[in-house]
Amino acid sequence: MIPIIEQGLLLSLAAMGVYISFRLVDLPDLTPDGSYVLGGAVAVVLLHAGHGWVFSTIIAALSAGAAGVVVAFITTRFKINSLLASIMVMTGLYSLSIRVMNAPNLPVPKFDTGKVMSYEQVVGKTPLDDILGAGADIKFEGTGLKAVKIPFTNAADGHDLLIIAAIVLVLVFVSWLFLRTEFGMMFRGYGKNRFAVKVLGVNPDLFAYVGLITGNIFTGLSGALFSMYSGFADVNMGIGTVVVCLAAVILGEIIFGRFEFMYGILFPVIGALLYQILLSLAMKYGYRIGFKPSDMKLLTALFVIAVIAVRRFKKSEVTV
Repeated sequence: MIPIIEQGLLLSLAAMGVYISFRLVDLPDLTPDGSYVLGGAVAVVLLHAGHGWVFSTIIAALSAGAAGVVVAFITTRFKINSLLASIMVMTGLYSLSIRVMNAPNLPVPKFDTGKVMSYEQVVGKTPLDDILGAGADIKFEGTGLKAVKIPFTNAADGHDLLIIAAIVLVLVFVSWLFLRTEFGMMFRGYGKNRFAVKVLGVNPDLFAYVGLITGNIFTGLSGALFSMYSGFADVNMGIGTVVVCLAAVILGEIIFGRFEFMYGILFPVIGALLYQILLSLAMKYGYRIGFKPSDMKLLTALFVIAVIAVRRFKKSEVTV
């Protein structure tokens, strides 16, 4: 159960990004399918270069945010629909991610590959230590050996869960504080009525930039952490990210939509956890009805379409 919750929380970061763009600023953005991969690619490449996981994660998230800058620029400068602009940027990010990794996929390094390591350097002891009873605390000063540390152990003992949960809670709290500020109020207002924000004397393009950049930063952060958690970055791991995250947001809204607690920033978190649980149940018991794991994205897409259709139908009934 612990790995399921861990994966759900990692997904919730990307879902928060999609929630910001689709709900708060009402700018449909498909860039997360590409920025998710870019975040993972940049993080793993920086780890290979010997940088720490914190630095690698921050740079990866900012790199994904740069993709949001491009989408916002195309949308505001050339007056192109954000959906079309994001499709173009997402397509370009596929090639960019391959260029960054110099390959379609790249594993997370275990040790610094800059130098050839001997047996003693890898295991931390010599073959005679087992015979002589010596400890494994040998230090090789001046060798330049550096172990690449990542925060995840995949031991399912709660260590990874604690780290991921702390990151998610901090980001949720910071997002809530931001949305409570005067700028945050106008930011939320931009998604509901762009004209009203313009009347206040504020350039509405500013909120388009903030929304798209922030949304992609969250997505890139999710991709970077997931790559460290899974042990690799792959150019295809972002396929369907937007649809899955939309499903997570909708699940959260269905259950807690009436409360509007914390401006709805918890919807994607709760929805992502529920989605991951449903995914695990489907993969474990779905074979009894002929279900295959590869069918999950199809069912997710159908779920999103069905919910949107039902909501449209209910609105039309109220109007009549």
